[in-house]
Amino acid sequence: MNIKLSQREFSLFKELIYAEFGISLSEKKIALVQSRLHKWVKALELNSFKELYEHVVANPHELVLLADAITTNVTSFFREENQWIFLEKFIPKNYSHTKKIRIWSAACSTGQEPYTIAMFLHEILPDIKSWDIKILATDLSHEVLRKAKKGEYKKKDLEGMPKKLLNKYFIKHSLDSYIIKNELKNMILFRSFNLVAGDYKIFKNPIDLIFCRNVMIYFNKHTQLELINNLFNLISSSGLLLIGHSESIAHKDNRLVPIAPSIYQKRGF
Repeated sequence: MNIKLSQREFSLFKELIYAEFGISLSEKKIALVQSRLHKWVKALELNSFKELYEHVVANPHELVLLADAITTNVTSFFREENQWIFLEKFIPKNYSHTKKIRIWSAACSTGQEPYTIAMFLHEILPDIKSWDIKILATDLSHEVLRKAKKGEYKKKDLEGMPKKLLNKYFIKHSLDSYIIKNELKNMILFRSFNLVAGDYKIFKNPIDLIFCRNVMIYFNKHTQLELINNLFNLISSSGLLLIGHSESIAHKDNRLVPIAPSIYQKRGF
């Protein structure tokens, strides 16, 4: 049965998605939403998208499945090359005296970003075993977090990965896949967190590096401002906010100043 998503049904999902996740869908996304939700309608043997909407509203624990369905989790290892070049000098210069650093990968998707952070730190800190390092990796989607924790990647996911790093930090699992070694997995705490509706009071200590890349593109201006303010309040005095190269917070919060492309630091530090 070929069920169509009506404009009214799309509006219901659009309002729910914005209220729960802060994601602002344009009218052009109606076909995308229909295709993403159609399998769910079919699996539950429902007769309309309205019935699916009512099902989700009646079962709030399934909102995470809605998030899984409508978000796109595109990521890769060592993306935003300019940021790693900058951090190679910044981290030793600013944190070697304490050998302590706190890092948050705020939209970690399937794990490439936090595992990149862990690999990167191993490569630039020869005495890493004497450091106090904590990496928090969060995402809205439980499904991508499950994949991230597993740390298994296909060869196509590892294209461009230097052979030296592949041999050093991965174990060949099958003809077509590799698994991240435990020494990296053990550096990372994976948790579910909603950047829009989540309780930021759970963060008890300042964070030195916050990676929040390619997230704001999903939000409207109001939600972007709220997110930036929440992140600003968590950043340590010398800490950084790292965003995607296609994003900008210029004119959104003048308390943060750009110190390199897509890298911001608190004003006056």
